[in-house]
Amino acid sequence: MASLTAPTTCAVRAAQASDGKAIAALAVQLGYQCMAPQVRKRLDDMKDSRQYRVFVAVLPDGEVVGWIGVYILRAVQLDTFAEISGLVVDETLRSRGIGKALLNAAEDWARRVGCAAISVNSNVIRDRAHRFYLSNGYELIKTQKIFRKSC
Repeated sequence: MASLTAPTTCAVRAAQASDGKAIAALAVQLGYQCMAPQVRKRLDDMKDSRQYRVFVAVLPDGEVVGWIGVYILRAVQLDTFAEISGLVVDETLRSRGIGKALLNAAEDWARRVGCAAISVNSNVIRDRAHRFYLSNGYELIKTQKIFRKSC
């Protein structure tokens, strides 16, 4: 494996159903418990590439080591923009440029589908992620609480 400071070469491509197991395992590193069949179903539900996109980072040996999800958010009070639904890089490969490559793919997609802005919500406990977004040109615009109720 590469040294801790060396950039890691990876390719970024659109996620495929066959990536479900790797995507699920990486989601666990973010604290989300999900299984490959659930991920494959969700990817299938997000087939419209003008509304949703999931990209994976793949090492030269084919191993999926990161993913980013992005979608179009429409609201009556705001101009349409893209929102990152999740971003994770394998914890053993962080700070080597993989997250930046995934972020670039999401931002490029957002521009291609006509969005002038992209945003991300990040849990208050993820200080390292906050530094990552700030270092990549994102600015903190709001702090909020999120409420949820089962339907």
